[in-house]
Amino acid sequence: MKIVTRSIAILSLLFVVQAVNGQTKFESYDNARFEYSIQYPVDILTPQDEAQNGDGRAFLSPDGTVKMLVWGQYNALFDTLKKAYLSDLRERSKGVTYKALLKKSYVISGVKDGKVFYQKTMLNGKDGDGGAVFATLTIEYDKTDKSKYDPIVRKMAASFKFN
Repeated sequence: MKIVTRSIAILSLLFVVQAVNGQTKFESYDNARFEYSIQYPVDILTPQDEAQNGDGRAFLSPDGTVKMLVWGQYNALFDTLKKAYLSDLRERSKGVTYKALLKKSYVISGVKDGKVFYQKTMLNGKDGDGGAVFATLTIEYDKTDKSKYDPIVRKMAASFKFN
């Protein structure tokens, strides 16, 4: 009986993930200045005008409950990825539920004031240190919509890369 229950649960989860990914159309935003790209859901987020300096763009849901920002910036102080990670972690200290420092990126996420926040920052240097450019993705959405948006955010985060 346990095997049947587990199988049904796994199949249900796969169906939900496929339904979300299958029903959601993604397009690419490519940033020419800092040479990064990301896939975003066009039926959920509307791109706003690119920043005047060409560093990135905001994406908003029609009802204003979801806000995504992507931007690049020069690493003028030659910070290491770890230093940037620790700085962002201090800044977001309240509500962090997940954090990971990886070889060429880091992720910080959690819940604050009823909103889920997710941040992924990448550094294009060797082993994540001393690179010339940081690229950052942030997204916020209502905690009540967590099950709806988490799979979409995972797909966006996986697509976020330097070209």
